[in-house]
Amino acid sequence: MTLRNFHNDILLSSLTGMAMVLVCCLSCSESQTTDKVDFNAEVRPIINSKCISCHGGVKQSGGFSLLFEEDALTATKSGTPAIIPSEAHISEMIKRIESTDPDERMPPEGAPLSKEEIATLKKWINQGAQWEDHWAFIPPKNPELPAVDQEDWVKNPIDQFILAKLENKGLTPTEEAPPAELIRRLSLDVIGLPPRQEMVERFQRNPSDKTYEAIVDELLASPRYGEHWAAMWMDLARYADTKGYQKDRHRPMWKFRDWTINAFNANMPFDQFTIEQIAGDLLPTPSKDQLIATGFHRNTMTNDESGTDDEEFRVAAVLDRVNTTWEVWQGITFACVQCHSHPYDPIRHDEYYEFYAFFNNTRDADTWTDSPTIPVYTDIEAAERAKIMHWLDSTKSHNTVNYQLSSLIKEKETALESIKPDPLPVMAELPAGEKRKTYVFERGNWMTHGDQVSPGVPGSMPNLPKDAPNNRLGLAQWLVNDDNPLTARVTVNRIWGKLFGKGIVETQEDFGSQGIPPTHPELLDWLAIHFRETQTWHIKKLLKTIVMSATYRQSSTVTPELLEKDPANYWLARGPRVRLSAEQVHDQALAVSGLLSGKMLGPSVMPPQPEGIWQVINNPEKWVQSTGDDRHRRGLYTYWRRTSPYPSMMAFDSPSREVCVNRRISTNTPLQALVTLNDPVYIEAAQALAKKMSISEGSVKDQIAYGYELALFEAPTEATLKTLVALYEEAKDHFGNGKFSLVNLDQEIKDPDMNAKTIVANAIMNLDVFVTKN
Repeated sequence: MTLRNFHNDILLSSLTGMAMVLVCCLSCSESQTTDKVDFNAEVRPIINSKCISCHGGVKQSGGFSLLFEEDALTATKSGTPAIIPSEAHISEMIKRIESTDPDERMPPEGAPLSKEEIATLKKWINQGAQWEDHWAFIPPKNPELPAVDQEDWVKNPIDQFILAKLENKGLTPTEEAPPAELIRRLSLDVIGLPPRQEMVERFQRNPSDKTYEAIVDELLASPRYGEHWAAMWMDLARYADTKGYQKDRHRPMWKFRDWTINAFNANMPFDQFTIEQIAGDLLPTPSKDQLIATGFHRNTMTNDESGTDDEEFRVAAVLDRVNTTWEVWQGITFACVQCHSHPYDPIRHDEYYEFYAFFNNTRDADTWTDSPTIPVYTDIEAAERAKIMHWLDSTKSHNTVNYQLSSLIKEKETALESIKPDPLPVMAELPAGEKRKTYVFERGNWMTHGDQVSPGVPGSMPNLPKDAPNNRLGLAQWLVNDDNPLTARVTVNRIWGKLFGKGIVETQEDFGSQGIPPTHPELLDWLAIHFRETQTWHIKKLLKTIVMSATYRQSSTVTPELLEKDPANYWLARGPRVRLSAEQVHDQALAVSGLLSGKMLGPSVMPPQPEGIWQVINNPEKWVQSTGDDRHRRGLYTYWRRTSPYPSMMAFDSPSREVCVNRRISTNTPLQALVTLNDPVYIEAAQALAKKMSISEGSVKDQIAYGYELALFEAPTEATLKTLVALYEEAKDHFGNGKFSLVNLDQEIKDPDMNAKTIVANAIMNLDVFVTKN
C-alpha cells in the first residue's frame, strides 16, 4: 500500500466515523430538543380519521387495535407489534402506511396519509410512542387566570379567559347591550319569560352593576325559574305523559315534573339532585319525594301491545337507562357499546354490561300496571284529603256519636274515597333472593348470552368511591365524586350552552374523541372546579357567575369584521343571539298578551290545537281541550304524547322524547311561520294584545307603537311603525266590507278595527326579533 493510499484510507475512515457520530448526535438532538408531539392534538385525530375504522372497537384487522395503549403496543396476529416505540423505521404500521403496494398500503381505501401526517406519526413513535388519555377523561385542573391587556373590561374570571383568547386572535369585545335588550335576554335565560316592564324601566333609569345584580337575584328567586330549567331537564329525562310504542297509552308522570320544578326552585345541589334521581329508593329511609325523584328512569317506554315479550321490552328499558345515564352525566355516546367496543373511545364491549348490571335488578318488568308505583295527589287534592282526615280523626275521638253525626261521617268517608290518586311509577330494587344475573349480549342481541358480569364502571374511568355500595346508589355517588372527570364539565357546559346557544364543547352529547374539542378548555375546567368545589354544585350560583360576566352582557350586534373573522361567534366577541325554544315562543306570546296563567305544578293540560291530531288507530284517548286557567298555561305543562306530540312545539324543534336529547338543534322552516300565524294559541294571543292596544290612549299609530313596546320592550323605528300602520289600514279595509272576519275558535269577531289590530299584533309576534333572544 502506498503512503498516498494509506492516507486516503485513514481520511475515509475518519470521515465515516465523523459522519456516524454526527448522525448519532443529530438523532439524539432530534429526540431531545425537537418539540414533543402532542398525542391528543396531533396523533389521535390522524388515528381517528384514517385508522380506527379498521383498527378500533368495531374491527381489529390483523389483531391490531389503536383504541387502547396495551392493544396498540402488543403483538398482532403476525406475532410482532405494529408499533415499536423509538423505532419508527422498523414499525410495521409505518411500513404499511408508506407502502406503494396496493395489497399492503394502509389505509387500503381512500386517500393515503399526507407526508405531514406520516412525519407526525414517525416523530411520535421515535419519541417513544407515548399514549395519552383523551382530554375529557383527565380530571380537570384549576388553571391560572390568564393575563389580559384590557383589564378594565373584566368583571369576573370568566372574562379573563374569554378576553385572553380574543386578544390572541386580534379581536376586541363588543360594548354592553342596551338596557332593555340585556334585561330581556336575562329574563328569558333565567325564567324563560319576558321581563316585567317595571324591571326594564328600573335598569334603564340606573344601568349600574348593583341594579343589574339585584335584578339577577330577583329572577333567580322567582318560582318561574324552576319551571324554565325543568323544561330543559324534561328532554334529558325523556319525559312524556304516555308510555310510547304503538299503543302509547296514558301514564301519569306529572309528579316527577313537579319534583324537578321544586328541586330547581329550592336550588337543590346538583350532586343531591343526581343521587335522588338515580337511586333515591336506596337511600336510608327514603322520603316520598326521594321516591318520586326516581321517576327519572321510569320515563322509559313500555309496550302494552298484546303478544309482545315483556322481558324483551324490560331489557330495552334497562338499555335506555344505561345510555341515558351516560349521555346526561358523562356526555359520552354509549349506545354503540351495546353491540361492540366503542369505535373511538376506550370503553370495551363487556364494560357496557357491567354498567348495565347496576340497572338490571329493579322490580319493573314492562307490565301494563307499571308496577311498582306510589300514589300521588295534586296539592289541592292533598289539602282536601288532609282536611277531611283531620275532621274524621277529631270527630271519631268523641265518646258518643249520634245518628246525625254518623251520617255526616259516612258522607266525609265517601268524599275521601272519591279522591283517587294517580299511580306514579318509581324505581325499587329486587330483594336479595330474586336478583337477576347479568350477561354480555353477543352483538347486542339480548337473547344471545355471553359471559356473566358483575356491576362495574369502565376501566378507563376512576373506580367507585371507597366504601360505596356496588349498586345504583354507589353508581350515583360515583357520578358526582370528585374523581369523576366528566360530570361537572358536562353540567357546566350544558348550562353555558343554554345561555350562549352553544357549549364550550359544542357537541354537548359527545365529549369523546369524535366530539368537537372545547373552544376554551381552561375556562371549562375553571367553571367545572368552581361549580363543584366553591359553589358546591349549586346551579343558581353558577348561573349568577355567568350572567354577571361582561362576556354575557355584550351586545349581540355583529360588525363586518366579526362576521368575517368569527361568523359563528365561537370566540364570543359579541353577545349571544339565539332562537327561543318551542316553550319560550309559546309562553312569550301568552305573556306579552296577558293571557299566561300563573298556575303552577299539577297534571298536564291540553291547550288549543288543530282538530284531528289525535286520530290514532286502536287508542280511544281524545284531546279534551282545557278550560279556565289550564287553557293558557306554560308550554312545560302541555300534555306530551310520544306518537303525536303537540304540533306547534314540534315545529320549533321539540323532540318526541322517545329517547334522551341533550341539545335541540334549531331549524328555520316555513312551518314555523305558519304556526305562529295560524295556530289557535297565537291567534288568541294576538287578539288579547290587540285589546290591550285598543284600550290604550292616543291615536291608532300610538296604540300600535304601544303594542310593539309591550312585545319587544323598545319603541319601533319610524320605518317599522309606518309599515305596521299601513298594515292596519289595509286590514281594516279588508274586514270593513263585511265579507271577512276573524274566528276565535268558537266565536266570530266582526269588529273591523279589532280584527285589523289583531292582524298587526300577529305580525309583531312574527317578527324575527320577537322569537329571538338578542
